[in-house]
Amino acid sequence: MQRTIRFPLLPTPEQESVLFETMQQYTACFNMVAAYGWENDEKNSVELHKATYYPLRADYPQLPAQLVISARAKAAEAIRSAMT
Repeated sequence: MQRTIRFPLLPTPEQESVLFETMQQYTACFNMVAAYGWENDEKNSVELHKATYYPLRADYPQLPAQLVISARAKAAEAIRSAMT
């Protein structure tokens, strides 16, 4: 059996600023991939990865690679949805 437990996060001011910065960087990655895909009429996730991964890693070195990949995957889903 799986159970979901909800509890409030009570971050310190320093942790809050780090979380906020991470959210901003993730959103910027999503927006860059979405803009690239839309401008180049590309909705293939692999092709978007090839075109955007290394520039994003260079622009946002503090953002973990898994979050860059996640932002690309979400942007690819959004592009596919908008184009169909």
